Amino acid sequence: MLRYDDINDISDGKLYDSEDLVKAGTNGCQGCSRCCESDMGNTIELTPYDMYNLIRGTGESFDELLSEFKIELSMIDGIILPNLKMDKGCSFLKGGRCEIHEFRPGICRLFPLGRLYNKDGFDYFLQKNECALDEALRTDVRVSEWIGIRDLEANTQFINKWHKFLKFERKKIGTIREMASNEVKRLQEIDEDSLKTLAHIMNEDEQYGELGASEYRKRRINDTIESSETKIKEVMKTVIRLLYLDKYDIDRDFYQQFDERLRKCLAEIRRK
Repeated sequence: MLRYDDINDISDGKLYDSEDLVKAGTNGCQGCSRCCESDMGNTIELTPYDMYNLIRGTGESFDELLSEFKIELSMIDGIILPNLKMDKGCSFLKGGRCEIHEFRPGICRLFPLGRLYNKDGFDYFLQKNECALDEALRTDVRVSEWIGIRDLEANTQFINKWHKFLKFERKKIGTIREMASNEVKRLQEIDEDSLKTLAHIMNEDEQYGELGASEYRKRRINDTIESSETKIKEVMKTVIRLLYLDKYDIDRDFYQQFDERLRKCLAEIRRK
């Protein structure tokens, strides 16, 4: 979840840390599974840690989960990321209960809590009007106990790294698009003599002669746009391949593996 402009629009107006008490306890949901039955689109976004846990819990690979339509790849805020497929509710919901409860994704663990990011990390907040259970029936529970992750401090560090990385990925893609846009504008505005000089520099004198100035200009513009989109796809494919698709060793510490992959992923993206 990304930053919101006004916490009062989505919550009780309070912020919590991991050791605060919050009225989120649902007493085992009392047989309710409405949130898991809903068509929630691509909102249950999966982090690499979520994928690591899904592989542990199901014994299936990323490709297998994808081919069985349990997860899908979606465009989320300008980048491709995996999410639980929720168009007909969650496929891991059986008989009103979660088959992978111990291994459920972070967003599922949080609900009805959310994260509000700031320059130093994030705080938790309680979402209002989202949980079907009457607020009067909910109980106070410690945030860390509600989330139920064994090493919450290490996970918090991971979440902050992941959030920072996603901002980097989006900025990288934005930079590629901006550079392409500037080049297209330049190509549209340069005179024919400069265009001919460009063709010479690119060793495309013959093509310039065959096409003429107008068609050559169009071709250079199209090539610029296509090249930028190819670079963007390569960035997103690198992220999916290194941080999701390449199988994690479930017998090794996740956070160490993630740090190793993140360094490699950043190095590859910076070269693009």
